[in-house]
Amino acid sequence: MKGRIKKIFENADADAIIIMNGSSVDMTFFYVTGFESGLFENSAAVLYPDGSMAVICPELEEGAAGGKAEVFSNNKEKFELLKDRVSGERVGINSRAISHADFMKLKELLPKARFIDVGDAIRRARVVKDGEEIKRIKKAGEIASHVSNEIVPYLHEGVKESDILAEINYIMAKKGAMPSFDTIVAFGVNSSIPHYSTGEKEFEFPALMDFGARYGRYCSDMTRTFVSGREQSRVYEIVREGQEIAFDMMKEGVKATVIQNEVDEFFSKHGFGKMIHSLGHSLGLEVHDGFSMKEDFILKEGMVITVEPGIYLKDRWGIRIEDDVLVKRNGIEILTKK
Repeated sequence: MKGRIKKIFENADADAIIIMNGSSVDMTFFYVTGFESGLFENSAAVLYPDGSMAVICPELEEGAAGGKAEVFSNNKEKFELLKDRVSGERVGINSRAISHADFMKLKELLPKARFIDVGDAIRRARVVKDGEEIKRIKKAGEIASHVSNEIVPYLHEGVKESDILAEINYIMAKKGAMPSFDTIVAFGVNSSIPHYSTGEKEFEFPALMDFGARYGRYCSDMTRTFVSGREQSRVYEIVREGQEIAFDMMKEGVKATVIQNEVDEFFSKHGFGKMIHSLGHSLGLEVHDGFSMKEDFILKEGMVITVEPGIYLKDRWGIRIEDDVLVKRNGIEILTKK
């Protein structure tokens, strides 16, 4: 994992960086350690500019660490180990992920340290995936694609949203994956709510399903919408064309907001106005893994991004299509299949 750590330090002016987990876990911990099992709550990783690191974890996680961590049995031991492993005056932290309580404890533990927020450096490192990360995301996308095909026979009169949710999650589990976020199944009017919480509504068009598989800790994220009738079909084709516009524009060196604006303008020309959400977001260890397409960043080779245009008619229905793409020098590779 030395290459990943060095990539963080390329944009971080720090002598050491502390990735600090409390009851919630900074997924950067798994980015730098590569640990495939375990929760690693109440653990820490200290990173150094040469790409080395020191990992500290409770006895509970000793097996999952595979001999690559120092183990403590209580908080006193934890902080003694942590203090001994941090050198230098400039200490980096990920402010987006560390709790206030843990930050205050670090200030007490290292009174002479000058703490620097390296969250942006971490985001920039994580957003460009290496070969192993791409391999896992591709597998996650492959699993989700199989699910989208296998779920079609279950869509029939009388079935409930919750029934389809259960089938989606079950199929993923059989393929060695777990949901990367709470699966959304929305029938009829419920499809007009982008972040709908799946309920008990019986089958009705449009039938929108937003789900993702987590494989080897890496996520996929896709949406499929099934429609009926002339009006829904017309809007579906507009959404599909909007996605194709984005696909055609995406390659290394293009600014994300330019693509977002182009699709928004296309929808506006058809009388639907701008999208109420981003055209997409980066994808990786987290479903929202750094940036959204509404942010001012340049696409780079190795980024994995969702492309999810949607049109929502208030109190009627909504249509969204979402796929995951790998950015390449001269275009993209679509990781989720129709």
